[in-house]
Amino acid sequence: MKAKVISFLALSMAIILVSCEYESPPTQNTPDVETQILDKKPHDGDLIIFEGDLAGNDTVMGCCPNAGPSPEYTMDVVSDKFPVEFRGEHTGNIFLNGFGRHLPWAYKVQFWWGEVPNDYFIEIRGGTVHKDKRTKILTATFTQEDTCWTWHNGVEEIIFIDFTLLRDPLRRAH
Repeated sequence: MKAKVISFLALSMAIILVSCEYESPPTQNTPDVETQILDKKPHDGDLIIFEGDLAGNDTVMGCCPNAGPSPEYTMDVVSDKFPVEFRGEHTGNIFLNGFGRHLPWAYKVQFWWGEVPNDYFIEIRGGTVHKDKRTKILTATFTQEDTCWTWHNGVEEIIFIDFTLLRDPLRRAH
């Protein structure tokens, strides 16, 4: 009886040791594993590009969790659809964020510059969003069906603009 118990324990230990040996990560990279590896690489900021009625091409750090920060960004307000005082190249702060299915709009862009009380503020809500699952690059296309508000000196104006936003989370190459 003692020999059977010892044999059973030895067999059990052997099975446990063998099963632990094979609990290593897979040796082949599947698309899901590549995506997970890409997500864990250190983040070098986001390349944010605007094309259309708004123009810009700048890399920012720390953009844009739900409540900020709102990093510095240089944008060119190129469309004559904007009030005259808004047009031109401005260095200010930017905030970008996507929203879930529960709201009537998919993405929000905010950009502001100037000194209080004469701040200039632009907010656009809407867009059609596409996010590449592998590269994490987001493209949001805004059309004149989306709403753009401008504020300056307490005056609010609604305008309709077209632009494309590309947001590329830059990753370090190792």
